[in-house]
Amino acid sequence: MGYDLLFQQAVKLHEAGELDKAENLYRQILETAPDNADVLNLMGLIAQAKGIHDQACNWFYRASKQAPSSAHIYFNLGLSLFNDNKPVEAIDAYQKSIELQSDIKETYNYLAEVYRSLGETENAVTNYKKALKFDSQYLDARINLASLQKDMTTLEEIVSAFPDNAMAVYYLSRLYDDEKAFHFLLTHNLPVYDIQLRLGELALTFAPNTAENYFEHTLELNPLTVTARINLGNFAVQKQDWQRAEKLFHRAIELDKNNFEAHAGYAQMLHLSGRKAEALDEYRAAVILNPDSPEISNNLGLILKDIQDYTEALGLFFNAFSKDKTKEEYQINIAETLTLLYYQNPDEAKKIAANWHKQTPDNPFANHMNAALNGETSETDQVYTQKLFDNFADNYELVLARIGYRLPREFRELTGPAQGTIVDFGCGSGLIGVAYKTDFSNLIGVDLSEKMLALAEEKNCYDRLVREDIFDFAQRELKTIRPSLITAADVCCYIEDLEPIFKACAPYPLIFSIEQASDDIKKAKLLPTGRYQHNPQYIAELLAKYYATIEQHPTILRKENGEDIKGLIFYCR
Repeated sequence: MGYDLLFQQAVKLHEAGELDKAENLYRQILETAPDNADVLNLMGLIAQAKGIHDQACNWFYRASKQAPSSAHIYFNLGLSLFNDNKPVEAIDAYQKSIELQSDIKETYNYLAEVYRSLGETENAVTNYKKALKFDSQYLDARINLASLQKDMTTLEEIVSAFPDNAMAVYYLSRLYDDEKAFHFLLTHNLPVYDIQLRLGELALTFAPNTAENYFEHTLELNPLTVTARINLGNFAVQKQDWQRAEKLFHRAIELDKNNFEAHAGYAQMLHLSGRKAEALDEYRAAVILNPDSPEISNNLGLILKDIQDYTEALGLFFNAFSKDKTKEEYQINIAETLTLLYYQNPDEAKKIAANWHKQTPDNPFANHMNAALNGETSETDQVYTQKLFDNFADNYELVLARIGYRLPREFRELTGPAQGTIVDFGCGSGLIGVAYKTDFSNLIGVDLSEKMLALAEEKNCYDRLVREDIFDFAQRELKTIRPSLITAADVCCYIEDLEPIFKACAPYPLIFSIEQASDDIKKAKLLPTGRYQHNPQYIAELLAKYYATIEQHPTILRKENGEDIKGLIFYCR
């Protein structure tokens, strides 16, 4: 086939979107005519269309050497340089194009976009206006200028006149507040990837069940959209579809190797799927990209905690805490890791806890841990417990299942079905309510944690839920309520002196659990975990002041570090 026919066939394939076939023919031509500027330029355009901008730049540079007076080649080069994150070089290419041909309005518009990305607003405005001098109705430049100047009136006029103009719709949505933007885009739901991506991002807040569909549509429209891949990867992680998540994050990183969110999402996927060593490497890559992210420091700390490198984990948790002192999750992770370190190296754990307390004397977590590691009580213990369970709420029942928690079932087996009013102290997420609810019972749940009470409400077992300290509630209301049963499952371990509780509950039937202390503990001992162990004999002596019948039933409260934690259930009447 002759050169001209081969070239014409390649161009037809190119125009039809058959990029790979066109590229093969262009390469055949270059074998015999390696310096053909037109073919080199077209090869650059194919690479540009595929999003391989570094390769596109190489082709355009080669083409410009063969045709140094071609303004169009420099224009194409400027576009790929900009997309390859080389804005300064892009400016040089566009200015060279203007020197060669000064009446191409598109060149000024794209040059303005580069200046805009650099924050050089004055240069951007100047070049948008130059583009409009050549064509006052040049829509792209009008939209870009209006969006830069936050001119909603002009953009609304353009959208009214051109409702299918995706650029105008998109930029106008960026000037609205998020909720208005979401509803505006729903009425202009154009099949353009920028708009579908924006809809997906907004839907995460305003319609989470639809967000995934928008990101899928974005990816169909533009397979090179990194943000859509990251969000779809996050959805796959939620579904524990590890294989799909890994493919999405891998490709996102291939497309943008310095994308922090892609590395962070991939690291989280590796961590949650049990691939801790790989997750560790990926989190470290994310830390390099964004050392100021408290979330990444925290997540990296969680892995180090899992592999029992407690000292380094604490360093990362404290780093996260220093950057965001309002996030209680970081403080809880410090507290838990200090407890684990205490069993390895008590002196080091105490030293770190004392320093934390010294640096943040009003912090309830720091106060509690400094006291707990020294076997002392803290005035902030109640605040600590409330905050702990507020943060524990989302994963509470999953954790209980993992540690073998079964007190609600055991309570019900010991007491049998109870009629009348049941008061559930420390009701948590409502598991006692599930165990005891019948058509003949009236359940009242009392807890300090607002988030736990919200979980209990979802179970529809309780007739009343009260956010209050159990002792205050007992003193004020029990005599009026006259309950047929009072329950306290895994509650007394957070209270040192139980006698006021017993006195307030008597003479109403009471069933509760304690964590059993060794015989050498006379009354109670505060553990590094922040819970109290109680001496069973001492508890029985206290109860004897207020109850005639006292039953004791040994139980295993939970598993901790692979070991059974022994406890007792007391049933008093």
